[in-house]
Amino acid sequence: MDWTTFFGTTTIFAGLAGLIFFGTTTIFAGLAGLIWFGRTFIVEYLSKRINHNFDEKIEAFKADLHSKEVEINSLRSGAMTAMASRQVALDKRRLEAVDQIWGAIAALGPARTKSGFMEVFEFKKTAELTKENPEFREMFVKLGAAIDATKIDISDAEKARPFISPMAWALYSAYQAIAMRAMLQFEILKGGMSADIIKDDVTVKLVKTVLPHMEELIKTHGDVVYHSLLDEIKTLLLAELQIMLEGKETDKASVENAVEIIRVAKEMTDSTNQSKAASGLPSSHNL
Repeated sequence: MDWTTFFGTTTIFAGLAGLIFFGTTTIFAGLAGLIWFGRTFIVEYLSKRINHNFDEKIEAFKADLHSKEVEINSLRSGAMTAMASRQVALDKRRLEAVDQIWGAIAALGPARTKSGFMEVFEFKKTAELTKENPEFREMFVKLGAAIDATKIDISDAEKARPFISPMAWALYSAYQAIAMRAMLQFEILKGGMSADIIKDDVTVKLVKTVLPHMEELIKTHGDVVYHSLLDEIKTLLLAELQIMLEGKETDKASVENAVEIIRVAKEMTDSTNQSKAASGLPSSHNL
């Protein structure tokens, strides 16, 4: 056996085996590297892609949110502006209503003047004199000549009613009812009619409701104190209008009292109108 040939062949196969081993190892190592690099690249690419898409969605969401905020603010601003405009218009109308009510009080000046005459004369005794004495009756005709009740225009007061407080309207109603009663008294004296046309119980009821502290005074002194009641009611009305303009709330007790005053004032006005109708005189302005 040729040992030289054997060892030569062995060496060749060993070399080939080494080459194959190292080559294969290198190939697998290269493939492993490519796979790792590829996976890393893919992961990074996908991550960037996902982040990019997410960032786009976030920005789109922010833009949509901002748009909605602008829309909401616009709606809120519009609503607030509308509310403010309505409030300004309402406040303006309330001021006009106060002016209308106070104007009606001024328009009742002729009635107040005649009420002043009634403070001087005791109505029932004077009515008896005018029935019997035409000359005495003529005195009242002359006194009333300069005071034309038909020129009293208080129609604006009714327009003001929805915009003033219940108590303000109640006090105005009471003032009007008592003032128009004085007008009726004066007409009775001018015409020489009976004082019984006027129902005192309704008047006393109204005064008791509006000015309860005056009830005993009226029972004691009668008609002569009614003129002074007008001044007190006018003062209370002015105070109520000022409270209303300051925006202060009306309590439940005040509202209930106002409702009762309005009811009794209307009852008195209706009674006055019935008395006028019975005597052939024109009716006063309705509440």
